[in-house]
Amino acid sequence: MGERVRPLDVTLALRAARARSGHGLTPEQAQRIAQILQRLAKVPAVAITDSVRILAYEGRGCPHMHPGQPVQTRATRQVLRTGEAAEIAGKAALQCPVPGCPCAIESAVIAPLKLQGEVIGTVKLYDVVPGPMPDYVRRLAIGISELLSLQAEVQEHEHQRELLAQARLEALQAQIRPHFLFNTLNTVIATSRVDPDLARELLTELAAFLRRTISFRGERTTVAEETTFVEQYLRLEQARFGPRLSVRLRLDRDVLGAQIPVLSLQPLVENAVVHGLAPKEGTGRLTVAARRRGRRLQLAVVDDGVGLAPARLERLYRGGGSGGLGIANVAGRLEALYGAEAHLRLRSREGRGTAVFLELPIAFQESGT
Repeated sequence: MGERVRPLDVTLALRAARARSGHGLTPEQAQRIAQILQRLAKVPAVAITDSVRILAYEGRGCPHMHPGQPVQTRATRQVLRTGEAAEIAGKAALQCPVPGCPCAIESAVIAPLKLQGEVIGTVKLYDVVPGPMPDYVRRLAIGISELLSLQAEVQEHEHQRELLAQARLEALQAQIRPHFLFNTLNTVIATSRVDPDLARELLTELAAFLRRTISFRGERTTVAEETTFVEQYLRLEQARFGPRLSVRLRLDRDVLGAQIPVLSLQPLVENAVVHGLAPKEGTGRLTVAARRRGRRLQLAVVDDGVGLAPARLERLYRGGGSGGLGIANVAGRLEALYGAEAHLRLRSREGRGTAVFLELPIAFQESGT
């Protein structure tokens, strides 16, 4: 009881809870916060609940107030129902449902936890002396409930961002498979008439490509892994276009281990091939580049194809027209994962080609490679 606790400790505990859970407090996290609050407020007991059960209880006890048990008192259920903080000045007002309960609790401040306006739990500070609790305890209970509610809002926002990024990725994977499969199978059929061995190699390559497409887990990969996937795609396209498609990779070695969103380069490369180089007469060149500039990672997909008129460029960037979904998807996932720290830019001139530039904070896998 003599341990000194600073107000900052509560914030640090909340940060730890945020780091360890995707959404809401676990009983272990709630218990740690309850311990800090009990020492900080110098009250006999503290409880934290969700909307139906006790998550944590710390201090002088009630034999019925155990984590995992249903919410006990009618006073707590009233706060859960109304969303209004309550001050309980006598044991009778707690309305404990257990006849003859030996609990020493006599008074309390009960403050609601809210998420987007909905009550999701309570914070309760208890005393063993009847009568109103000190004003500073009331303010602390309400302040902590607001802090925990804000934490829940932050966690929910990040959870929704993650869901959005995953949804965009799944939509992109669904787009790639049928679109690309049709073109490549046509190439395999045509090749099988003149070179059956090559056709078998292409089918093997196609199977590996599709397997890789549907097996992605998580939101990020490395530059090296993504460009390996791009090379696999380009080998299949070169079988279709032959010498008309020239490819150059310019990847700085020190960024190969840098993390980027899954499927952030391949759809841009596919757009360049299908919409930029395929309609061009003669040979077309495609360049994929990655480099480091300070703490930023810069990626580029550049083609010297037919280019785009300004109006079509605008539609393409916003997801309209053929080929737009892939670019808009990549831009949307960058925003969902990095916010304002990352962006995608397009430049294009009719008859001269198109360039897509991605820039994001540079980060490496935990191994530090």
